[in-house]
Amino acid sequence: MFVLIALSCIALSAANGIHQPQPYKFGYSIKDHHGEQHREDSGNGAGAVVGNDGFTDDRGIARQVNYVADHAGFRAQVKTNEPGTRALPLSPTILTPGDPTIRDHLSSLLILSSD
Repeated sequence: MFVLIALSCIALSAANGIHQPQPYKFGYSIKDHHGEQHREDSGNGAGAVVGNDGFTDDRGIARQVNYVADHAGFRAQVKTNEPGTRALPLSPTILTPGDPTIRDHLSSLLILSSD
């Protein structure tokens, strides 16, 4: 009996295999008496993701975030009229370039073939 159960488990796990990334697209939009919320997201199956999400409340306060995540990293652009916010230029300062061993390892994970 144990052998039968073990063979069944092996056959089941072998049948599932490893699935490769697939392109996808998903989104939603909800409108009610509180306002509106939305999100759209799509991936090309090779590691790049593009999308946006945002809201507008019943007072007209809104935020929209457009983003891209790919081999160059994550980049977001935020547009808002929320009180207490103001537009400032983004000027990050990189103090250290990071450990080359880790940087090279992470870069190797993002190299994708275009077969």
